[in-house]
Amino acid sequence: MIEQTTRARLLSNALDTADNIAIAAAAATAGLTTYRTLAARPAETRLTLAVAAAGLAACLADQVTTQLRQPLRRRLGVPAHGYASAGVAPALVASMEQLLEEVAVDAAQRAATGATGLDRSGGSLTDAANWVGAEDGTATCELPGGAHLLCVPSPASHGYTSRTYLLVRDSEQQIQVSSISELVALLDSPAADTAQPDDNEDQADDPWSALGQDLAIAELCPAEPLDGEGQADEDDDVDQEAEAHAAGLL
Repeated sequence: MIEQTTRARLLSNALDTADNIAIAAAAATAGLTTYRTLAARPAETRLTLAVAAAGLAACLADQVTTQLRQPLRRRLGVPAHGYASAGVAPALVASMEQLLEEVAVDAAQRAATGATGLDRSGGSLTDAANWVGAEDGTATCELPGGAHLLCVPSPASHGYTSRTYLLVRDSEQQIQVSSISELVALLDSPAADTAQPDDNEDQADDPWSALGQDLAIAELCPAEPLDGEGQADEDDDVDQEAEAHAAGLL
């Protein structure tokens, strides 16, 4: 690999040198020819026209030599004019890990750029440093109170990618926001309590509920009377029936 790089660099230097020699020779020839041809003109005019002719010849020679030597450069595997002599190595193919890192950086940049639709003043939401991109193309921006703003890309019909911004807080459903004022209002409002109240706690606070529960229990489970009390009640019922017969009511 090192030998091939060295060989390519030497060949490129040789071709570049040949190009430079050809360009210099064309410029010198055109300048001298023009200067000698205009021998009857004043020296200042002759010199000016000779320099102009030399410059024009140099530009034309550069174009011609480049076109003529391109097939030779491709056949020899030599980089384009000037690359190897400048020491610029060809770009290496990126690894998968590098591409994923670039996706995360791109997601953060795009989230910050898209956030200008939320905040036209160019505030903190539009600063890419405040966003953390992910490999799936999403990005998050930390907010006060433990909340964060989630940027989710979604494909659009016109071929570009639109972005949706969601406010995410613990134990809450994600809320879509469309402006920074809406975001501030949501952050300022108390978090919604999604826990269901306990029935026992509500009944403990309501005395009528407790009374109704006691009556229902009493109807379903009546207390068993004592033996003496039950017997006394039965005797009272018998006496009342006898008195009713005596009065002719029954």
